Amino acid sequence: MPPIRTVIDAALAGASVLLLSQALLGAMDVSERKAAVRRAEAEARTIYQAFALYYDRNGEFPSDTAKSAFSRVSLDPLRRRGYYRGSIDHLLVDRKADAYDSPDDQGANQEFWLEMTLADDPLTRILISRSDDAPLSAGAWCDGVYIARGGKLEAL
Repeated sequence: MPPIRTVIDAALAGASVLLLSQALLGAMDVSERKAAVRRAEAEARTIYQAFALYYDRNGEFPSDTAKSAFSRVSLDPLRRRGYYRGSIDHLLVDRKADAYDSPDDQGANQEFWLEMTLADDPLTRILISRSDDAPLSAGAWCDGVYIARGGKLEAL
């Protein structure tokens, strides 16, 4: 039978290894979430540019009510017409945007907003907008890409 001191030393070493591995796994998880947020931010900027190009070529943003209304799942007509070729769906809760609207208070389809929640960090939401009607903006005019955390909206 080994001396009690050896058993205690081995137990302490095992506990130390366990604690260090848990800390490392936690740090890796935070790092992976931050990377997912950065990828989503980059895709959101690309989507905003796609909306701007769509508007430049069509004189309006995609409708939220027409027969070919904007799809929160496929991002059509942006994707179908070649304005957006990226992939953000795998980063989102349920692989789709939360909500989209093209309010008509500035004229038919003259503004838009798109809100999304990140799957790896559900407390982080992204707003892509050229409107003052987005729920996340609380009535403020937002033109660009924004991130919402802890009730605060920050331009990217």
